[in-house]
Amino acid sequence: MTIPTTSKRVRLDLLHPKMLTRLEHFFADGRIAGKVAVVSGVRSYATQQSLFRRYKAGTLGNIAADPDRRFGPKGLDGRGIWRGSWHMQQADGYGHAVDMRIIGKGITTQEVNRIATSFGLRPTVASEWWHHQWRSASADEFPAPALDHAPSETVEAPAMDWAGIVAAVEKQKRQVARVPLKRGSRGDAVRTLQLMLGHAGFDPGTPDGIYGRKTVRAVKAFQKSRKPRLNPDGIAGAKTFDALFS
Repeated sequence: MTIPTTSKRVRLDLLHPKMLTRLEHFFADGRIAGKVAVVSGVRSYATQQSLFRRYKAGTLGNIAADPDRRFGPKGLDGRGIWRGSWHMQQADGYGHAVDMRIIGKGITTQEVNRIATSFGLRPTVASEWWHHQWRSASADEFPAPALDHAPSETVEAPAMDWAGIVAAVEKQKRQVARVPLKRGSRGDAVRTLQLMLGHAGFDPGTPDGIYGRKTVRAVKAFQKSRKPRLNPDGIAGAKTFDALFS
């Protein structure tokens, strides 16, 4: 179904596929249909920066996050792996939040949030009932009991921006050469590794920038597949990065 928005300028195409699935089921619910719409979806850096400046100047009634902030689990650079606002595209290529607005009669904000929560869309800002996410900063998905009997959610890998990835990897290779990636590592270099592994047919799990058990298995499988074979130790150093791009 088409997710209702208050304007054609509201961007939903870059939302995470799992969030889109949850939104579609939420808006198909008879208690919600025709009464609620999305007023804000994925924002550009420039849009978030403008909102933040207005917030700091006191001309915006709502809270707006600094687009340059970093939050969540720390990466290799010692800073959070998430940036700015959940409305912005993160390193996985997706936005993870929407703002809603009541457009019809016969429903309260409390009812909207109760129903949204049942679909795994939580209001995560205490002062903003309208802000909803499908995941937490630790990358855990919120439970969606209303979807327990719905068709399983599927996620297709985002289209790969090879030019951008190659440029980023050249910078990351120097870092990886000094400090190889291994289980427990976090950050953009790990996320790039996960995206490359997935595109090569080796499933590292969700490209969340966290080097966990699935990523270790994927790295080992990739290393074993190479001829001549790389040392299958599950540690991604410069040689493994080079091989993924060869």
